[in-house]
Amino acid sequence: MSYEKFLEKLNPKVAQALKTAATNEVVKLELASIYMTEELGGGIGKGRVSLVFGPPSSGKSLLLLQSIAKWQKQGLVCAWADVEGAFEKEWAKRLGVNIDELILVSGKSSGRLEENIRPLLEAEVDVLVIDSISDILPEVFVDKKGEMNSQEDRKQIGSHAKAVTALVNGIHYINKSTAVVLISQTTTMFGQSYVEQIPHGGQKVLFACSTIIRLNSSASPNAQITDEVMVDGQLFTRAVARDVDWIIRKNKLGSPFGTGSYRMYYAGPLAGIDNVRELVDSAVAFGVIKKGGAWFSYGERKWQGQDALTKEMRTDESLYNEVLSDLKAARNGGEVA
Repeated sequence: MSYEKFLEKLNPKVAQALKTAATNEVVKLELASIYMTEELGGGIGKGRVSLVFGPPSSGKSLLLLQSIAKWQKQGLVCAWADVEGAFEKEWAKRLGVNIDELILVSGKSSGRLEENIRPLLEAEVDVLVIDSISDILPEVFVDKKGEMNSQEDRKQIGSHAKAVTALVNGIHYINKSTAVVLISQTTTMFGQSYVEQIPHGGQKVLFACSTIIRLNSSASPNAQITDEVMVDGQLFTRAVARDVDWIIRKNKLGSPFGTGSYRMYYAGPLAGIDNVRELVDSAVAFGVIKKGGAWFSYGERKWQGQDALTKEMRTDESLYNEVLSDLKAARNGGEVA
């Protein structure tokens, strides 16, 4: 039977309302990390649920706040569900967030949180970040008056996973076009022959998310990058940054298992993901920028040491954009100018 003959068998109103796969389009939002966005195939999808998880202090909130700053500049409306009660507006401002237009909601229990985010999803807010599902309290923790039950009544096994499952199911039912991003800490799963770090929330989170990104960064003092910082006219050496490794654990909108790293600044004159250093590292890896010993070259230009190159690229916007354009061409198999 041909497609046309099949349509003839349908009620005309039903046939007219049918949609084909050709009409399905996914809008992707670029993240703050240049390389991560490329490896995702353009970013995370609107109308989908994504997950960013990792150990404490791996920069999960930082990645999303800096991404929100980028999305706001594109005219998108963003919301932040502060389950942890840890949102800090001055830090968000340093990362470029327009806090006057960032919608901030709260809710400790899964039921209260769903009540607070439901109007946003129904109004089709562009982005909703939930920070974090690890801190969501099951509804069994509170009574009908919203007061916390006794500890004896809060010991139900699996109640947290059930609460997260109910919340995610509700989001999927309501959501039409919002890019929902869940943030989660890691927990340990012991298999028969392996040990694996997975996000909180049970298997539902792993199944329901279109994109899953894991971040990892050491909080050890020896892993911190130090720099001289001016305080009251005096120079002090202090920790200002650390390197973050990431892996795409799942990606229904592109290729999975992409990996990379970037430098994350949390003190000093810089704040957030160092996109310039990230661009240089990626450009070297793809041969856009040539490296020989301590020398770096791009076309006819040369620099001794990566610090000299990144310093010039921070102030030369045309150089930054030219290298970025060549890098995208190289990743897509095109020729670099």
